[in-house]
Amino acid sequence: MTLKPISALAIAIPLAFALSACQPASDSPANDAAAEDSAVEAGVEAARSVATDRKSKAQMQTEFNQALAAAGTTSGPGAPAMWKLSDEDTEIYLFGTVHLLRPDLVWRTAEFDQAISSADKIVFEVDMKSEDAIRAVTTDYFQRGMFADGRTLTSVLNEEDEAVVSAAVDTLGVPISAMNTFEPWMASVNLVGLKLTNDGFDPASGGESVIEAEAVAAGKSFGYLETISQQTDAFDLLPEEEQITMLYETAVLLDESPQMLDLLVEEWADGDVTGIGTLVANPDGVGFTDAAYQSLLVKRNQNWVPQIEAMRDSPGSIFIAVGAGHLAGPDSVVTMLRDKGYTIEGPYGSLPSQSTIQSSICSTSSGSNNESSLSVRPMMDAPRLWIRVLSPLIRWCQSGNGLPSWISR
Repeated sequence: MTLKPISALAIAIPLAFALSACQPASDSPANDAAAEDSAVEAGVEAARSVATDRKSKAQMQTEFNQALAAAGTTSGPGAPAMWKLSDEDTEIYLFGTVHLLRPDLVWRTAEFDQAISSADKIVFEVDMKSEDAIRAVTTDYFQRGMFADGRTLTSVLNEEDEAVVSAAVDTLGVPISAMNTFEPWMASVNLVGLKLTNDGFDPASGGESVIEAEAVAAGKSFGYLETISQQTDAFDLLPEEEQITMLYETAVLLDESPQMLDLLVEEWADGDVTGIGTLVANPDGVGFTDAAYQSLLVKRNQNWVPQIEAMRDSPGSIFIAVGAGHLAGPDSVVTMLRDKGYTIEGPYGSLPSQSTIQSSICSTSSGSNNESSLSVRPMMDAPRLWIRVLSPLIRWCQSGNGLPSWISR
């Protein structure tokens, strides 16, 4: 498709929402305080002494625009892409999603509707419904996103990074102290999540939410490719300096993030898988370090492929819906399956059966500047649990009620 100069792409922008009134419970024994303070002070000094070589906003724009020029030479089938793997008694559909969308976007196709209708089982990245899953959010996501060693967010940032992050947080009407207990990766996803939801993006309109509601009503069964703990690992196990870089670049580009997601959706709606791969779903994607690319995409895709292979042993129809970044680029799930000798049909699609996809989604974004040239730090495929479970938690926290007691259990 022909991309506008302002286009930018962040497949499945990481979502969490500001927990401005929340503070984590502390279980450090008082008699360990002196030793802990000493260790914390040493850690803080080490963090602040790390030399940083940050890219400017202009540099990030240049990198992205170079990739954008290459991506603009390709196009998709005119609708979100879908693939199919089949044998004599099994059909497996693969569909890439965006985890939150504007409510008025029309994107469904007749092919999509038929695949959902015929599916016996729906497979998502992670279980979001069981009591065990909800409990795991507190232990395997929420608590792991908080400093547990006495350090704070501002203590691990150097002066330049703290100034950039503070300025970004201020634009949301939230003081940086409200995020001071967050580790850098948690602060990063909270920043962009709050910005996008404030701009009108709705997690209830995202691909998985739509699919899940219909599947539950139809009595379909569900399967999952990973646990909440495994999803959290993708960010939490990144080296801290890489987390800080992620936070810095998120803060630098925060004001542009709604436009970025609008243009992501435009690209996704066209089904331009090659363009998506060119921009971000590859080792040289804009803003990626090798460690982040391996953690957020490659390792997870490698873990999913054997599970998809095993699904061929059960007759019937299965519909797999995962973040679109996992199905694009040289290390995609589709590429890995093809490399193992499987025949994968697609990507294919058609124009929506009810109406055409909006041709200029970005026109709905507030504060857009069509003469701007934007870039984005591509944080690929955020855990869907940040949307489904943390949304009500954030609303609770923002109301001034403090941290619910079950968080500290």
